[in-house]
Amino acid sequence: MATKHLTVSDLSGEPDAVTVQLVLGSERRDVDLTEAERAELDDLLRPYLSAGRRAEQAAPKPNRDIPVTTAEERAAIRKWGHANGFELADRGMIPKEIYRAYVDARTEAAS
Repeated sequence: MATKHLTVSDLSGEPDAVTVQLVLGSERRDVDLTEAERAELDDLLRPYLSAGRRAEQAAPKPNRDIPVTTAEERAAIRKWGHANGFELADRGMIPKEIYRAYVDARTEAAS
């Protein structure tokens, strides 16, 4: 049995809408618009797009849950991890769970 998905406009509730991605500053939005609504948006934005210049696509930001650390900081984290029963290699990336436990322990000790 086939399944048909129907996308409706976020503005009017009309069927046969397409998703348009809008970006303004740090805000990103997906909005479903009919062809007529999309044309209206295009007409509204045309003077701004025509006056502007094509933006370079930003390089993706690294997915970094752990801040950049110095060699000394990593050595201290590894020493703490070994002393507290964590299994971690002497080289390579420090697992974020160990890093978070280290930060939590230091925060508790400072309190």
